[in-house]
Amino acid sequence: RAWSSRAPRGGLLASQARDAKDGVVRNDIEKRKLATAKPDVTCTVCGSQFKLTKRNVDARTHHSSKHPGKTFEECFPEIVAAEAAEAKAAAAGAGAAKAAPKKKADDAAALLAEGLAGAAATKPKGGKR
Repeated sequence: RAWSSRAPRGGLLASQARDAKDGVVRNDIEKRKLATAKPDVTCTVCGSQFKLTKRNVDARTHHSSKHPGKTFEECFPEIVAAEAAEAKAAAAGAGAAKAAPKKKADDAAALLAEGLAGAAATKPKGGKR
């Protein structure tokens, strides 16, 4: 019996190996994990790594217990920069959110005035006799 295969010899496995070596991800679940992965931040004093989270509790605990003589910014400048950028983005978003309801109220008032003016103009002048 002759040797046969449905895939070309070494073709699929070689391409998978080449992709893995090049860092190409073909698995959808793995792609999702990479897309939503939290970045790592490193303590500049001792080199410990932590995940960048919303409140950074682990990094703050590490700072207060391991390096009380240093400031948090000295230990984790990346976190301080990320928090500043997040606060700036939140402030910009809050400014836009406050302006939108006022504009909507102005639009509603203009629409009401236009509707009332239109209703007065279309009202018949003569009544039934």
